[in-house]
Amino acid sequence: MATQSSFDNIEVEPLLLPSSPSFQNKKVWYKTPSAYWLLPMFIVVSITSGLTIAAEVQLYLRTVCHYYYSRNGNFTSDFSFSSINDTDKDCNNADVQAITSRFLMALNLCSAIPAIFVLGPLGTLSDRKGRKRTLLISTTGTILSTLNLLLVGNFLDTFGIYFFLVGSVVEGMTGGFFSLSEASYAYATDCTSSTRRNVIFGWIQGAMFAGFSIGPTIGGWIVKITDNLLSVYYVKLVINIMLFFFFLFILPESLTEENLLTNLKRQRGLNSTISTNSWINSFISLFYNIFGPLAIFLPNDNSKQQNNNDKVPIVFFTKYSSLSLAITYTLLSASIMAMTNIFLLYTSLVFKWSLLEQGYFIFIQSVTKVFVLFILYPILVKFKKRILSLLSKFQKILSKNLGYNIIQGRVVEENQMRKELIFEVWVIRLVLLIDALSHVAYGLATSGSVFIGGNKSIL
Repeated sequence: MATQSSFDNIEVEPLLLPSSPSFQNKKVWYKTPSAYWLLPMFIVVSITSGLTIAAEVQLYLRTVCHYYYSRNGNFTSDFSFSSINDTDKDCNNADVQAITSRFLMALNLCSAIPAIFVLGPLGTLSDRKGRKRTLLISTTGTILSTLNLLLVGNFLDTFGIYFFLVGSVVEGMTGGFFSLSEASYAYATDCTSSTRRNVIFGWIQGAMFAGFSIGPTIGGWIVKITDNLLSVYYVKLVINIMLFFFFLFILPESLTEENLLTNLKRQRGLNSTISTNSWINSFISLFYNIFGPLAIFLPNDNSKQQNNNDKVPIVFFTKYSSLSLAITYTLLSASIMAMTNIFLLYTSLVFKWSLLEQGYFIFIQSVTKVFVLFILYPILVKFKKRILSLLSKFQKILSKNLGYNIIQGRVVEENQMRKELIFEVWVIRLVLLIDALSHVAYGLATSGSVFIGGNKSIL
């Protein structure tokens, strides 16, 4: 009688041959999309942008100063971006800085207004053609804008000061840094699970602030060594050209062909609902393509169905929380962009800070944010359950003694996800409170050291 071998019950995995589909689906590391590709890229981009933060304000201050005194017939010296300290006494006054701030506002508007109409279609393009396409377009706009600035800076008397606006318009029409950030976050979303996205986004933000922290200081040293404000823009031009080739030849595409086909079919289905037989319908289709992506912030039927079983009814601000958050973030971003240039003009006028000292100021500001994003916030996330447990016990004690729930206004049984959302909301509130207090300290500062102390308090 034959005995059963002990090897009969062993399941042997089939050998993956090069021609098998499982083998072909596996990609080598340099062809595999990952959010970690973005970390060094964001550091390079932020360092490159940081190189020109302080130098840009000084450059426009010098050009506006030359325009101001030339128009009044009082400027006798030859204009040059070298020997930048020769005309500081003439340019560093309230009248010239007021004109400079208005000119910087015009530059920002020429960049931001076209971006409003372009970012939506660029986002749709990234869904249909891939993230790399949008990254290449935004980098091309930055290269053209830098070339325009170098051209006008070297031949200012020929082109005039208002030709700087052309570069801002070109950068806005290609999305600029806004489009680069949008495509980068979409790329990270494609490659990262939902449970890890908040950490990855924090790392990307931290990488960006790390680059911003050292970029202005490096830019200040470059200007000090070369004695020319335009030198940092030559460096920026070379780095952006290298970044363009990195996106073109090295960065793997995050969307597969199946995802691109699915997105294309969905987009065609949306466009098929709008007829394009007349120019009116064509205009409506164009308007929808520009502002249609904003509809994601509005509540839909799915959100209502998901909350039917919730014990807490949906109030107005809960229903429109995404829209409220988008509006708040828009106002916050606008204030941050507006205050950056004002900070540099203010410190040069009141505290007589040099370009290098302003670079140190931005360095301290960015290092503080890097500390929060890379160290403090991950610690809070790690001990989130313990913190939520303590808050829950504290809440139960108050609910028992006072007879109501201090957070919701009534005693309800909250699930774990709602507790985590409340925790994150209170973190945001705390950060905004500290940020507001730091701006109060800015206004009350009478010396450079007190001003830097307000800077350190920013989270």
